[in-house]
Amino acid sequence: MEWPNGTNDLSFIEILSKICREKVEKCHFFQRTIEPDGNVLQIFQAKAEDLPESLKSRADIEFEWLPMTYQEYVKQKKVDIMFDLVHFFHSLYFLDIEEALKHCYERELGTKGVIVCAVRTEKSALVRYGRTFSCQGLILNHGFHYSSKDVTDVAKKNGWKYVECPGEIGKPCDITAIFDQSSVQGNILLDFLTQWVDVRVTASQENLEKILNFWEEECSVDGCGRKLIMMRVCTILIFKGI
Repeated sequence: MEWPNGTNDLSFIEILSKICREKVEKCHFFQRTIEPDGNVLQIFQAKAEDLPESLKSRADIEFEWLPMTYQEYVKQKKVDIMFDLVHFFHSLYFLDIEEALKHCYERELGTKGVIVCAVRTEKSALVRYGRTFSCQGLILNHGFHYSSKDVTDVAKKNGWKYVECPGEIGKPCDITAIFDQSSVQGNILLDFLTQWVDVRVTASQENLEKILNFWEEECSVDGCGRKLIMMRVCTILIFKGI
């Protein structure tokens, strides 16, 4: 399981710098990062201070670090700059999806800006988990199970131009440890998959068995005996001014 650390953001800047290099000698990027977790922010800052020379030769990059939640950011927001691009790399799961997208579209995005959303597909195991258990009252954080369809539904509702990029990325996640009740790492992973704190302790035995049975049926077993699920992700672009 990969945790946010700025890698996706910097890879995105790397790609954009190569595209811009075809038109200008050197481009300028201003990256505003909103992240409430101080440890994650420090990891990202360390990476930003050690950019590869190839990237620095193509672009001047200015970073702004805001150690706060997105909700706090929206409340204190001053309209000081309009962005050409706003990107959500799996962060929509922790927000009201329509409020977040509408705020960015209407108040943050420039006249020809683009919103990039990397989210799970309907085929993702986590999305299927949400669909399966939401009607049983076992989903504590409904947003965590948002899918690409939820994003396109918001775009359609608001009359925005959008495109769902063809293809998807599928990455296996080893969940073997969640079936071992003595595994500390397994219990942390089970909490993450269910978005339920201490689920093995606080859920009823009946509900816990339902949850574990679901993941047992979802996984495949590789040659080493590991139990794997697929995390499927796709990208949606929302356009303004076209």
